[in-house]
Amino acid sequence: MPLPDKTLAHYEWAVEARHKNQLCSVRLLRLFETYEDIWTTSKHSRAAQDLLSVTFSLWRAAFLAEKESARKKVFADGKKFLEAIIRSNAIGYAQDYSAREWTFNYYTRNARYALQNLNKFWPEIAPPYQGKTRIATDRWDYCHELLDQTLTKFEIHLQGRRDREESRRRKNENRATVKKRRRDVRLLKNRISNAKET
Repeated sequence: MPLPDKTLAHYEWAVEARHKNQLCSVRLLRLFETYEDIWTTSKHSRAAQDLLSVTFSLWRAAFLAEKESARKKVFADGKKFLEAIIRSNAIGYAQDYSAREWTFNYYTRNARYALQNLNKFWPEIAPPYQGKTRIATDRWDYCHELLDQTLTKFEIHLQGRRDREESRRRKNENRATVKKRRRDVRLLKNRISNAKET
């Protein structure tokens, strides 16, 4: 029996969503690798954690978005998920998927809260989350668009910071070189002056 068009369309969306998320994951890893010295400072470490939270949450949610979003179904899936935690003391993707009415909401809420936290501490970099009712795939797309924008702005911010640090370092080196030359010239003048006197 062939797949319904709706199911096939959702699979296409899910694969594309995971692809976009993987690209963002690589961008984030590159930023972590390139600017590790900055990310580990107290000012930036929270942002690193929030960016990773958003990226992971959306990665996990991408294949869970095929859902009805009915409150009773969300509650039933949440209850089923809780029972699975108690029964087996372990959760994997299969349990996430079978309880997707609840787990999708969990992962996208986690992404939302991390995006809101980023905006709170980095309003010039992370755009505000505009809360409104969205269907599951639109909610995922919206969160991912905010992640993408935030990564782009962090990339600019981090490169700017690195450029400013490099510029300060070069200025300090130049000052040190000028001071050394002046000291060397003074010493040479003193030697010449001492040699003339003797």
